[in-house]
Amino acid sequence: MTNKSFENLYDWDKIQELFNEFLPELIDMQKNIKNNDPLLELSEDKRLEIDNIGFKKEARKPEEVTKQLIENIYPYRMKINHPKYFCFIPSATSPYSVFGEFLNSIYNPYGGGYTISPGPAEIEKETINYMGSLVGYEVKGLGGNFVSGGSMGNLTAAVTARDDKLPLEKLSLGTVYVSDQTHSSMAKGLHIIGVPTENIRIISSNDNFQMNSHELKNTIINDISNGFIPFLVVGSAGTTNTGSIDPLDELASIAKEFNLWFHVDAAYGGSVLLSSHKDKLKGIEKSDSITWDGHKWLFQTYGCAVLICRDKLKLLKSFHADPEYLKDVKSTEDRFNFWDMGIELTKPARATKLWFTLQTLGLDNMKKTIDQGFIIADWIEKEISKYDDFEIVSHSQLGIINFRYKNDKFSEIELDKINHRISENALKENDSAFLTTILKNKTVLRFCCNNALTTKEDIQSIILNIRKFIDNNI
Repeated sequence: MTNKSFENLYDWDKIQELFNEFLPELIDMQKNIKNNDPLLELSEDKRLEIDNIGFKKEARKPEEVTKQLIENIYPYRMKINHPKYFCFIPSATSPYSVFGEFLNSIYNPYGGGYTISPGPAEIEKETINYMGSLVGYEVKGLGGNFVSGGSMGNLTAAVTARDDKLPLEKLSLGTVYVSDQTHSSMAKGLHIIGVPTENIRIISSNDNFQMNSHELKNTIINDISNGFIPFLVVGSAGTTNTGSIDPLDELASIAKEFNLWFHVDAAYGGSVLLSSHKDKLKGIEKSDSITWDGHKWLFQTYGCAVLICRDKLKLLKSFHADPEYLKDVKSTEDRFNFWDMGIELTKPARATKLWFTLQTLGLDNMKKTIDQGFIIADWIEKEISKYDDFEIVSHSQLGIINFRYKNDKFSEIELDKINHRISENALKENDSAFLTTILKNKTVLRFCCNNALTTKEDIQSIILNIRKFIDNNI
């Protein structure tokens, strides 16, 4: 018999009514997202309206709250799955991932331990094993853990590398090697684990924005001669700025020569292993660990990332704990608890929606969809090459391209401001969404093109609108 006092909290009939009323509208919104603006700015009046909603003792009608979210909250966001959205790393989310997320939400399986949710744990294990096999790791020995994102993946790798290669009493002497294009999450993770900022060696990149391996080796040798203990080198497979891939083979050889842990941040580029361009990641199989984000180029909802380690025993060394309240659910070889592979004890079963997407979409379709990102960036390069006053700063690679307006009658400072204005105008006009970044001390227009629904006509229209703005305002 139901306790009437708590019926509101567990009113599944009301939730079914909400689904029936609002789900068709929400699906229609996503199906027709291209007809909406990529960005709707939050005015000061609207911001204050949201801030003043407050919290009340009395219950509100769920329909009223839902409408408020749909009409007054969610519209004010960059629509990261819009075909004309090219900022950051877009998450062009697949509806299969959305449905997988819904299934996960309604069943709410615990993702940390095998005994509590053996079915989802098997799915996570098999997904990690499959992704690890794509990297080139031996399935029998590898380990891993689905995490919230690349930041948590890189932090997990940093902890593991420290514990494997650096005596804790000599932490102040440990040195780490990253490039000037390495993602900022790596520096944040190193700070968290206690590596002094001055012990993070930033290695320059070449004209193709790849880590300079000769400089890396010389820096390591110099550090050793000065009493430091090098323990970690971080390569990138698809940098955020340019999509560049470091010389992974060379970095792996250097790491092996000096007994360093070799981690590859493949948060963006790891998905290339499922594409026709997988050979671009040659050398990644020699890494000790990788980070790979499903919510980037595998079209998943946030957050769906994975840290995979060649040797699961290294993860166990860092993260296994044996408190008295977990003694009845210890890991075994066949029934492994993911809390022994990472930082989180409580975590959702993040792999399920990716597994669902790969199963329902199929690997051939996934390959074609990832390949399309390369094609779209090539379209942009072809279009801008028609104009003498566009300068390509980084060529199309892994679906990313950077270019800028350039005219000798303007100074570099003026050109930086002009390129900022080009980006700002596109956002203002809601024609498309792309932002700037800094490369070679120049402000450039950066396009990340991993939404397969972007058409050639979209690209031609965007470049034409940029030209109109330049001709009419510059």
